[in-house]
Amino acid sequence: MADEREVDVQLVAVLNEVLDAVYQAKQAAWSATTSPVREDLRELVTFLIDQSGRFMVAEERLGGRSPDVSSPSSHQRGNIIAEAHGDHREAVTLLAHRLTAIADDARARAAAIPQAAETSMLSELADGLEARVRGLGAE
Repeated sequence: MADEREVDVQLVAVLNEVLDAVYQAKQAAWSATTSPVREDLRELVTFLIDQSGRFMVAEERLGGRSPDVSSPSSHQRGNIIAEAHGDHREAVTLLAHRLTAIADDARARAAAIPQAAETSMLSELADGLEARVRGLGAE
């Protein structure tokens, strides 16, 4: 069975990635005023916020808040729309690639702690992200 410190390390890493994704998804949703994926992006933001909350609660159960968790406001860096040169479709594609990378990382981290109860949470996050990427049509 994985020890609490190892589980905490895995959760914190994914939590930081999810917090980054929240702000990137918010940017994409905000800029999607006429996009057919606007509602999908809004739902994605809600999903990511819910997931970040789940990870924060789980992480705090493992000996309290880790000093490695970045505060949510520190994740407000970068501008996915600027990276996409103002092209909303390209921003959604960039976001989808990042979400896929988070899903892949969550699965790899779950595999690193196979006996921990938190593996199901990591797998559920990965499944949810993959479903939402498909919904964005940017696989």
